[in-house]
Amino acid sequence: MDESQEQARVQALRELHLLDTGPEERFDQVVRLAQRLFDVPKVAVNLVDTDRQFTKSAVGLDLGDTPRELSFCTHTVAEADALVVTDPAGDARFADHPDVENGTIGFYVGHPLSAPGGEVVGALCLVDDTPRAMSEQELDLLAGLARWVERELAFDADEVQAREVQRRLLPYRRIEVPGYELAGCCLPARHVGGDYFDWMELDGRLQLVVADVMGKGLTAAALTAGIRSMMRVSSSFNPLAEAVRRTAVGMDEDFTETSTFATLFACRITPATGEIEYVDAGHGLALVVPPEGPARQLASSDLPLGTLPHDSWTPHLEALRPGETLFIVSDGVLDVLPEQAAVIEAATRLVRDLGSPDAIVARVEEFVRANELEDDLTVVVVRRLPS
Repeated sequence: MDESQEQARVQALRELHLLDTGPEERFDQVVRLAQRLFDVPKVAVNLVDTDRQFTKSAVGLDLGDTPRELSFCTHTVAEADALVVTDPAGDARFADHPDVENGTIGFYVGHPLSAPGGEVVGALCLVDDTPRAMSEQELDLLAGLARWVERELAFDADEVQAREVQRRLLPYRRIEVPGYELAGCCLPARHVGGDYFDWMELDGRLQLVVADVMGKGLTAAALTAGIRSMMRVSSSFNPLAEAVRRTAVGMDEDFTETSTFATLFACRITPATGEIEYVDAGHGLALVVPPEGPARQLASSDLPLGTLPHDSWTPHLEALRPGETLFIVSDGVLDVLPEQAAVIEAATRLVRDLGSPDAIVARVEEFVRANELEDDLTVVVVRRLPS
């Protein structure tokens, strides 16, 4: 294996994001099964990094790092084929290995594990303390278990790609608006979801969009990507309500084919005056929180996108006065607070207790990390600074 191939192999391994992670049942069940099937005391899923072997899952062996020069699996990776060492004491490659000399390893067989791109990143290995043989049928069985591990590795690669899809649905940078603070987060229930938020500067105004496609996963994310693109393009040339209508028309076939719809809240804020022009398409979870007194909910009776063909949406006006905060949240919050009144109360308390949009978003992220949600959750917070 030349240097460029080794670099590509190590890069593929690191893109799996499995190094230095804890044990996982999906790998542990493979090694437990292998131990029973082959009646060996030691089984491991080993990943071979630049200068170390990381044991991700094992029975009879320690998890964690082993220097690569002491790794049997590094030879499996180099050969990219099943390696059977029936008697390592009689094999020049392994005879002086400390664990061979002390009798800990008397037999080794490793089957290479490939990343989705084909790079060999590790091995599923069996170890015994006495020499033994390995039949062709047993090797075929081990290969089947290795393919099981590889499917789990591919799942991790898909997860990385899904996270990248989700990242690209969100704003690439924060917009600086004099006299305002803003922050947002999108927390999918799975690796990728159907929520998104966006902000952009448009003819001197700040446009915000929060949308929630019914459903989760990659299908919802694909629809979300379409809504984001359509809204960005149509917003540049149309009034807000017309931009929403054109987005709905452009996505109509997608909504029909997938039997789904999307709620959406979009607004344009004029920084100098704080005027808010908004469209609420079945969203209903946006509010203005003043420093004192009740919050004002920004709602309408308009339907979500994809509900009726040729529908239209009505623009409404509100104002964000100095010291007030615009708080927009997706309906994932209803998993925690089923009643809108409770959502308004909690949002009001967050705004008044924390003030800063960054602090509010950080608190929401902390909560989601500690509590597994069934639905995606998105929050956008905009505060107009006091005069």
